[in-house]
Amino acid sequence: MPVPKDVPSAVRAMLEAAGLTVSEDEFKAFVEMYPMLREATDSLYIEEVRYEEPALVFTPVAPAKGV
Repeated sequence: MPVPKDVPSAVRAMLEAAGLTVSEDEFKAFVEMYPMLREATDSLYIEEVRYEEPALVFTPVAPAKGV
């Protein structure tokens, strides 16, 4: 997902969606950091492994007795 053209509006929308109130200085810091954080987050997505199962899988069912 590319960085939106209007970063302040995007940051404001995310803060409102999360129900967070921040100071003007905090808001400016979020606007400044957002492009870097968006790029870092996007780099975590790897199309080739989209449908692969994670290396560790938690199964909440107890194993069968005698196994």
